[in-house]
Amino acid sequence: MTEARIQKIEDILSERTRHLAVVLENIYHPHNASAIIRNCDCFGIQDMHIIENRFDYTPNTDVARGAKKWVDLHYYNSSKNPTMDCINELKKNGYKIAATSLREDTVDIKDLPVDEKIALIMGTEDT
Repeated sequence: MTEARIQKIEDILSERTRHLAVVLENIYHPHNASAIIRNCDCFGIQDMHIIENRFDYTPNTDVARGAKKWVDLHYYNSSKNPTMDCINELKKNGYKIAATSLREDTVDIKDLPVDEKIALIMGTEDT
């Protein structure tokens, strides 16, 4: 690699954020989660947390297209309550927790406080 190419990679990596984290719980369709890894990479989100309560997740390399090399994947699966393990770890690191919901009496994503660290939790697409 040329020095210019190395510098370009280092410049881009320095712009990545840990201000926003994406959390996926109980991934049922690995293609969907692999596409989210690609989106995290595209938007400069460094950390994706994966909660494996019922389903194990392995990134689909055809869909992720190498993005998993650049996004840090954190797995939670080694206790009785991986979801709480993940939430507690995020809170310990200063994140506010926001979870997606289909209910109508919720906060709109546009109203989330962007001046604070946010972890956005998305549940399984299975149920």
